[in-house]
Amino acid sequence: METIDMCGYPITAGIEFSKDGDELVLKLNKNSLLSNMQSNQSAFEGWSLCLFANADGRYRRIKIEWVPLNKRELTHPELGHYYRFLFRAYKFKENYPAIVEIQPAIESFLDIDEMKLWVLNFPKCEAKESKKDNEGSEALLERELLQKMIGHFDYCDQQLPVGLFLNEVKDAFARSTGKKSQIDLWGVKDNMLNIYELKNDVNEAVGIISELMFYTNVMENFRRHIFNYPSSFDNKRVFYRHSKELHEDIVNNSISAVNGIFLANNLHPRITNRVIDLMNTNIAGIRYSKLSVNDFKASLE
Repeated sequence: METIDMCGYPITAGIEFSKDGDELVLKLNKNSLLSNMQSNQSAFEGWSLCLFANADGRYRRIKIEWVPLNKRELTHPELGHYYRFLFRAYKFKENYPAIVEIQPAIESFLDIDEMKLWVLNFPKCEAKESKKDNEGSEALLERELLQKMIGHFDYCDQQLPVGLFLNEVKDAFARSTGKKSQIDLWGVKDNMLNIYELKNDVNEAVGIISELMFYTNVMENFRRHIFNYPSSFDNKRVFYRHSKELHEDIVNNSISAVNGIFLANNLHPRITNRVIDLMNTNIAGIRYSKLSVNDFKASLE
């Protein structure tokens, strides 16, 4: 259960919430910058949008305050989280310029020209089924839904990698948390790339917003040729998880839009229709929606 203070703000280990005039202020500490983006202490996009959208006009802007870190003092895993934070904050401001302010400005700490050289990793094998998955786990549900999706999309698959790297896919060049970040379910239909962030019935974290926004922003950059697959991708003879079809559609400009869908029977109570509407004011053209797992299954029958 979410713990809140006397003003109705959530209590987390990495974010301090306050009101300054008509601004909603989130002050992030080091833990917020270096933690899993779906955790309460790191999901600044999710918390700020939920509080802003459901405040009945109490706020005019969102201000994210943070203290820059020395990259040379960070471990390799911490550096991946830090780069990912910089990218997330940059896109948050870029996509919602009318309401979001980042202090200090991210552009002073993220090399925008270098970002144009970032590449995505790609599947090197089929998604592996784990014998450790328990009944009701998201992994089992994901595979069940994928089987139902086949035939309803031009092509679809699971576990699409979204690791970011400078020029080539090597750990030393990581610009995110490496090779483990992957989109749960995705499919292309009617020239649109649909990205589904799946949660089972017991996972109701606000962090689902931060996750889906990261994935959609990465793929929107891919669609616009800001990010690309590395040159080694073109030399492959065998391709997995429909990465070849996706790459060809990207190269040929056949993907007209990116959609992000929250796929869950139970979302956090703060993720209201107002939040979805606010998310859809982004100037990147990404469209967000929510869909229950049960309704998704029914639509695929």
